[in-house]
Amino acid sequence: MEGTSGRSDFDSTFKAQAGAQQGEQELATKMLQIQSKRFYLDVKQNRRGRFIKVAEIGADGRRSQVYLALSTAAEFRDHLSTFSDYYASLGPPNPDNLPEDGKLKSEMMIKDNRRYYLDLKENARGRFLRVSQTITRGGPRSQIAIPA
Repeated sequence: MEGTSGRSDFDSTFKAQAGAQQGEQELATKMLQIQSKRFYLDVKQNRRGRFIKVAEIGADGRRSQVYLALSTAAEFRDHLSTFSDYYASLGPPNPDNLPEDGKLKSEMMIKDNRRYYLDLKENARGRFLRVSQTITRGGPRSQIAIPA
């Protein structure tokens, strides 16, 4: 097990050095524990400007993250507020009557070369908000799932 711990230390040091090499500066950070997941909200800046990084860390240690330009934050907040109001209007979950695709409400935002998808979903384990991000010129889809 010693090797695992050493590897983790190496990864942390490497990531910190990589961030410094990219000229990233952390301006603010907040950690939230929601059910078995931890979420980190970091406001950072680099040579291209300020941005928000939202990282989800599952109980198994798996990490997912999405990035938002600070100019996107107000629109994102407005969508979250709308989703919160919609969620408050829903009745209790009914596992016997789930939507076919699980989606209760969806929105999409396009900012610069990125698309953001917000999907309030429900499955047998409950309701959650999935936030996904894609880059228009290709690349993998990044997503986090926030328990509702």
